[in-house]
Amino acid sequence: MNDFNQMFIMAKYQFRNYIRAKRLYILLIITSIVITLIIAVNAYFGNPANETTKDTAKSFAGFSGTLIVLIALFFGGDAIASEYQNKTGYFLFPNPIKRWGIFWGKFLASFLASAIILFLYYVSGLIYTYYYHQAIPVEYLYSMAYSFIFMLSLLSLTFLFSTFFKNGAVALTIVAILYFFVFNIIDAVSQIAGVEPWFSITYAASIITLVFTNNYPHSTQYVRNTMTLTIYHPYVWEALVIMIVYFVFSGIVAMWIFNHKELK
Repeated sequence: MNDFNQMFIMAKYQFRNYIRAKRLYILLIITSIVITLIIAVNAYFGNPANETTKDTAKSFAGFSGTLIVLIALFFGGDAIASEYQNKTGYFLFPNPIKRWGIFWGKFLASFLASAIILFLYYVSGLIYTYYYHQAIPVEYLYSMAYSFIFMLSLLSLTFLFSTFFKNGAVALTIVAILYFFVFNIIDAVSQIAGVEPWFSITYAASIITLVFTNNYPHSTQYVRNTMTLTIYHPYVWEALVIMIVYFVFSGIVAMWIFNHKELK
């Protein structure tokens, strides 16, 4: 059996583990609740039939970033760390399968489970938009594509921290703090400093909703009292490059750490 077959077998059993642990079902339930709330809020506070097609579609796309963070935490936070925390690596690592096969097999399973959730979410938004407007803006499909790329990059970053730490809870906490606080603080400080936050993954992820705005400016300045704020908006190509770099760099570093990390 070649190494790639072993990787796919690893992915199959990791995916089954998500089903047995009911993680996939739990996130499906959470996603269903989110979809219901979006529809209910839009129906109660607005009138989707009188909105533009883009605005209706954007109401769904706008929450996808937060959903992707939850997905990455659910399926990537302890994917590697659990082998060290629960000592299951003593049974897995001695098997005739290379470390890279274990790592990418787990990553493939995480991406597949994550893709199912994100795809169902976007399909729900597609049906919702079509119900009111009998049309789907092409920007919604672009937003969906960008969301999948963002999910891929964030999963890779999550796997990096899962590989670095031996405790799944710590890895989960670090990634949550990074996304919800650190990156947001960096983006806010960049507005004051007038420096484009090209190194921030949340900055890159903003194209998920920016795609609905035609010909948006790369930067916009606001003057408040004596302070000048500069809000940056990434070009599509720029955001894609940032996310791809996060995916490649995090994956390479995580793979190197996993190859050299001992089970103690």
